[in-house]
Amino acid sequence: MEGLSMNNTLTRARNESRIKPLPIIIVIAALALLVVLNVVVDGKFLTFQNFTIILSAATVPAFVAWGFSYLFACGITDLSAGAIIVLAAPWAAASAIVGNALGYVPMFIAAVLVGVLCLAVNMTLFQVTKIPPWIAGLGMTMVYETIAGYYSQVRVSQGLRVEGLADEMRGLGRSPAIYIMLVIGFIIAYVTYNKTSIGLNARAVGGNADVAQMMGINTRRALMLGGLMAGFFFGFAGVMKESYAGYVVAQTGLSSLSTVFQPLAAVLLAQALQKHINIAIGIPISTFLIAMIFNILTLMGVPSGTFQEFLLGVIVVVFGITAQRNVKGVVK
Repeated sequence: MEGLSMNNTLTRARNESRIKPLPIIIVIAALALLVVLNVVVDGKFLTFQNFTIILSAATVPAFVAWGFSYLFACGITDLSAGAIIVLAAPWAAASAIVGNALGYVPMFIAAVLVGVLCLAVNMTLFQVTKIPPWIAGLGMTMVYETIAGYYSQVRVSQGLRVEGLADEMRGLGRSPAIYIMLVIGFIIAYVTYNKTSIGLNARAVGGNADVAQMMGINTRRALMLGGLMAGFFFGFAGVMKESYAGYVVAQTGLSSLSTVFQPLAAVLLAQALQKHINIAIGIPISTFLIAMIFNILTLMGVPSGTFQEFLLGVIVVVFGITAQRNVKGVVK
């Protein structure tokens, strides 16, 4: 019997040590597809300059997706991120212009403060009223859009436009600073999500609040801190978007929701890959891959607003199904 057991162990070890062909085939097929697509667009895709464009376009969605990862870890679905960014961005610009003597510091503080305050309001609303977060989140989206829209109307009535960043203050949205900020965001996301009680407790409560409470975790505090971390990343995204675009246009009628679908697709893909890649790492990879898809479509002459949005919707659904395959119960 011992000899048979030893043979089985050795057989398993040999099988596990063998190189599995499927991942290699997938990688080879993906590389071949990239080469073919590069030929289709006359060599415009596989260039260093184009890849820097893709990486820059993926930066803001990465910050939003890191924020979503905290909310989803808490078991909360709140899609007000787009409206919060619209609200945070002009305050970031105004603080930067008023506080030029302090440089980028007031811009960052103002935007992050708006993001954190908005999520503090949202999390309090969710916990006090017991309204499903996705419903309350949509309501707060309209509230934040209305505030941003009113601010925009006041500026227009004064013969002004929504506050935008002066050209000399847009350094964070340009190379190489934008890549440095992406690395800083990744470090913050990875450490706080995986190595601190904020991330660990949020995941414990989101997994099973009753068990977490029996383990001595203050569930209300854990959810609040998880939400505040999401607000931090949404505010950070507001700084980066304002720096990248110059100014952010106010949106109403829930139209800001359209800006969260790309990061939503990214975080869903990262969740689907979570068994193999840590979600904090998977998010920038996912946002880069999705930005690459839209870059290819643009190079092929597919206009934004038609098939690109259709494809994004399909991607969200597919990644959502993949991410929720092993989830039991009702999605919040």
